[in-house]
Amino acid sequence: MNRIRVATSEEVEKVKDFSDLDLGCVALALDTQRGTGIAIRRICTEVDPMISGQDWTTRDKVLFIRDIETVLSAQGTSHYYFNVLADDANKEWRENLVHWGAEQVSTAPVLRYKKIL
Repeated sequence: MNRIRVATSEEVEKVKDFSDLDLGCVALALDTQRGTGIAIRRICTEVDPMISGQDWTTRDKVLFIRDIETVLSAQGTSHYYFNVLADDANKEWRENLVHWGAEQVSTAPVLRYKKIL
């Protein structure tokens, strides 16, 4: 049986354009007769869920995020992840997030899971 190993620099190069690699990431690989699998282990700061007040305006949301980012920055965080529902009808909000510097890193709608080890 093959063991998981750290991916080679060549393997990392092949997946870097769609893997959101960062300094804290480790690429792992598994060789099989049917090809090599690559997985990215990421230790990250995540703010999720971020629940707005029921009647909040876009301005209220922006001020909330600004305050969260102030705390994260003061703690030495350089970036963070958050989720927005793929079927969220508020296209204006998603456009504002991009305008204010957020970058969508998922390439398609995803279903998120959590597994307790």
